[in-house]
Amino acid sequence: MNRARALAEYVPVRVLAGALGLMPRRWALACGRGAGLLAWALDGAHRKVALENLEAAYGASMSPERRAAIARGVFSHFGTVAVECLLMPQRGPSDLSWLVEYEGVEHLRKAFLKGKGVFVFSGHFGNWEMVALMQGFLGYPIGMVTRPLDNPLLEKLLARGRTRSGNEIIHKRSAARGMIRTLRQGWCVAIVIDQDTRGTECVFVDFFGRPAATTPALARLALRGGTPVVPVFGIPLPDGRYRITYLPEVAAPDTGDREADVVAMTQECTRLIEEWVRRHPEMWLWIHRRWKRGRRA
Repeated sequence: MNRARALAEYVPVRVLAGALGLMPRRWALACGRGAGLLAWALDGAHRKVALENLEAAYGASMSPERRAAIARGVFSHFGTVAVECLLMPQRGPSDLSWLVEYEGVEHLRKAFLKGKGVFVFSGHFGNWEMVALMQGFLGYPIGMVTRPLDNPLLEKLLARGRTRSGNEIIHKRSAARGMIRTLRQGWCVAIVIDQDTRGTECVFVDFFGRPAATTPALARLALRGGTPVVPVFGIPLPDGRYRITYLPEVAAPDTGDREADVVAMTQECTRLIEEWVRRHPEMWLWIHRRWKRGRRA
């Protein structure tokens, strides 16, 4: 991306971030919801994707009116997620006392006691960015596996928020090496595994009754190194706070067939994501083409 275009995209976002930071938080989140609803009205392409995905996932068990309401909620929800990302540089350790409530932190602590680092995983669900940020303040720093934004200036802005609590960023371009290094440090590696995986390096697992191409990296590295895998989900509460829930460690299969074990573990992790999406469907990224291709022959 050339410098002029990068600046043209960066400057308005930077100005917006500054303006949001001057507002009471509830006003800023209301702006996010409004922006999301505006996107719902104007972005016909992604609205169509969301409605098609919901129809394919739920079929006749959900009315068209309910699917439309969920899709609209998705846009509204991710408007607030975008605002929270812009506000992350303002967050600090004191926010733990009022912004989040935790459930199941003992599962994370127990996993760390094994001394092999920890994988935590989630999906593009709720506010995964807030989960990672707050875990750093909680005292369990994270190496976050992310895809860099195309605009390097916006990437730097987002990274400043993501690393506010001492976390580090592991770019997908060299993810395996970065994950192994981070785990050897005794840190946590955070990864989301609910997006379509391109190329041949994927496994197909069931997600809402359909085969979905999914990264095997989490299961493969966890099984290779005996690293515990802990699910985590963070959802917004009506009062503006977040509830962050850590679940028990995912059991590592050991059948003697490593590739079959990788698929089985990836399937179990995906099943847990689906379970939470079914509870709160408006908090998942239905605008992503999760089922781009069918299972390979």
